[in-house]
Amino acid sequence: MSTRVRTLLLLSDDTARPVGRNGLLLGRDADCDVVSTDPSASRRHALVRATPHGAELIPLGRGPVLVGGTPVERHRALADGDRIELPGLTVRVKLEPSAQPESLGFALGRAGAAEVGLNHSPFLVGGDSGDDLRLSGWPACALIFHAAQGGLYVEANTAGVSHDGAALEVGEPAEVDDGDTLVLGGQTLTVHRLLHAATTVEPVPPLPTRVVAEPMPRGGRLTFTTSQGALSVYLADRRFELVMALLRPPTGRCGDFVLDDHLRGLVWPVDAVVSRQEINMLISRCRRDLVQAGLAGPRLLERAPGGGATRLAVAPAAEVSVLLGDPDPPAR
Repeated sequence: MSTRVRTLLLLSDDTARPVGRNGLLLGRDADCDVVSTDPSASRRHALVRATPHGAELIPLGRGPVLVGGTPVERHRALADGDRIELPGLTVRVKLEPSAQPESLGFALGRAGAAEVGLNHSPFLVGGDSGDDLRLSGWPACALIFHAAQGGLYVEANTAGVSHDGAALEVGEPAEVDDGDTLVLGGQTLTVHRLLHAATTVEPVPPLPTRVVAEPMPRGGRLTFTTSQGALSVYLADRRFELVMALLRPPTGRCGDFVLDDHLRGLVWPVDAVVSRQEINMLISRCRRDLVQAGLAGPRLLERAPGGGATRLAVAPAAEVSVLLGDPDPPAR
């Protein structure tokens, strides 16, 4: 079983900020988790977020961000001791073993073996020594389990996985519950929900009553508020544009289905020839990002029966806000 890793950002005043599932924003805006006072820094300059194996850096603004003195323009995995620099701010990355959290309320069973409880998210199953549950003959990290809003979602990282007899698409998160089976290479895993006296189970995750969107130069950040609290997620480029199109449909209100033809014009304005398969792939990637942030992605991004339209599922009369704010300073 792998050792879980906790990521900390060490600041110049010797304080440490833990990186949670929502990540830490770095920039000059006062609402950032780590604030730079340099006016040349972008309002939202960079995001550091957790991954199954540690953490990664995502540049957000127009200005430069360096790791170990090297400019970073795309997602970059972070190592222990890395130095992140942006105008007016330098932080160091510390990766350390983390204590195992309490049970997520689910376990995996297989024939002839004891059940294995899921005690962190994500939980990796595969044939590599670094996986949380190792199964002989399976590819590394074949299945990734995510806890989200009281439910459990599985993501197939390899072809050939079936869920209750139906094939799972690679990279498409699927909700699983008590008694569901997952099969790969002749081996079967059965999902069990662990119910305790003190456990309250919500059969359906609550829908957002408020959604706040903040566009950025390379995507944007979304914050969903439900009765369980607020969760934020960063979506890159076209994934964010997709959700923005669903937040503000060309006709109707947020929560209504938007036809694929309308999505093509909003998300791919210079490329009208976009197949339904490409739309489905974009939705799948968005769902995966939402699930990794602890949100019930497949429930939030809902496809119409038979396809052809998509909606962002929100509570009746949900509040939708788009924050624009001050523009970033030009890159130097």
